[in-house]
Amino acid sequence: MSELTDDNRELAPLNIIRNETAVSRYPLHKLSKSTENFTIEITRMNELGEVSFKWDVSYNNKYGQPGPLAYKIDTLVINRRIEESERPVPKNIRLGSLREIASELGLGGDTSLVKKALYQNASAFITAKIRYVTKEKRERTAEFGKTRYGVLFAGEELADGTTADAVYIELNDWYRDIINTAKTRPLDYDYLRELPPTAQRLYELLSFRVFAALKNGRDKARYLYSDFCAFAPQTRYFEYDKVKKQMYKVHAPHKNAGYIVKAELEPTTDDKGNPDWLMLYTPGPKAKREFSVAVQQKVLPGSDEEGMRVFLPKTKKTESKKTRKPEIKQGTEKKAISAKEQELLTGLLSFKVEEGKARELVDRFPERVEQELEAWPHREKGSVKDPASWIIRAIERGNYSQPSKVEAKAKPEEVLIVTGTRLEAAILNGKAQQE
Repeated sequence: MSELTDDNRELAPLNIIRNETAVSRYPLHKLSKSTENFTIEITRMNELGEVSFKWDVSYNNKYGQPGPLAYKIDTLVINRRIEESERPVPKNIRLGSLREIASELGLGGDTSLVKKALYQNASAFITAKIRYVTKEKRERTAEFGKTRYGVLFAGEELADGTTADAVYIELNDWYRDIINTAKTRPLDYDYLRELPPTAQRLYELLSFRVFAALKNGRDKARYLYSDFCAFAPQTRYFEYDKVKKQMYKVHAPHKNAGYIVKAELEPTTDDKGNPDWLMLYTPGPKAKREFSVAVQQKVLPGSDEEGMRVFLPKTKKTESKKTRKPEIKQGTEKKAISAKEQELLTGLLSFKVEEGKARELVDRFPERVEQELEAWPHREKGSVKDPASWIIRAIERGNYSQPSKVEAKAKPEEVLIVTGTRLEAAILNGKAQQE
């Protein structure tokens, strides 16, 4: 990973991927290259001695425990394909040919390793009792013993009766429901690709704590060493020198990239009296950049292991939708809605977008709302099953390609930056230019 200066660390565009926060936060893969299996079994009790949390993963002896390659396929290929799919996510997700997947992961033409890793992921059996938060900020409890998905190869019949032309995964209903309903968290996809597996896993887990620290004005994020060992997973040591050496390798890529500028180990003990360490992280320019993007898009991670949720303040609903004149909140004050804003609001309501959400979109992204409303009549709508969800997604992301009949509108001498995606537009000579 090449070193970055403070300036270009902050200005580098982010290629954001959003993953569900219900299952991805828990361990499934052995990240070391050791041939020995790594036991993944986590159980936590409440004050009454009852099981409040359980996560246990077992494997198919024929294919073995999912390792680093299976982890990269899950996080870089499958999660990307899911994130790019329509909403709600379909049951069958096309991944591409084995050769395409191997090439995407830098494996050349070795498709046998890819096929084995896909079988490892598909056959990993999860026994769990978890809590998670939905996009509507409702808490759910799920208790199950299941696999996440099946894998089908070219020539096999899909659930809809068609024949697979490449590799597909077939999402099991419970996992598909979680993907469609659970809160998501933003991560930098290009950064994920650069990191070695254990450092990547730290990034995925630590992002919750870093965002919470920055949101609440704390100069350091905290993560318990024993928790990281359980949720990564990795071998847990009880001697300081071994812990320091182990975590130095994990922290190095993040320091080099500017995600953290300092990592400290503060001694403590676990609930059994064993030596433990509180890891203290000072967020760097890259972490602050990611936080800035997320706040602008109002996308924050869901909750930490203790269930503490991080949300932006709620917008109060108007008292009477029929009699009160529509208003849009701005900070703590309200302003009367303009004729143009009313036009945009009416357009969104025609899609059956919930009124509070429509007001938020008009307030934050008026240009995008106008653009998508103008583009809608010219779009191909065959795959759009829920127009309200589709147009909300298009407006919030701001990176959907526009039909050829629709001209991009922009004001002269204005710079438009759509953060959180690769799309950056600059108005040059009065016209929008895309990089």
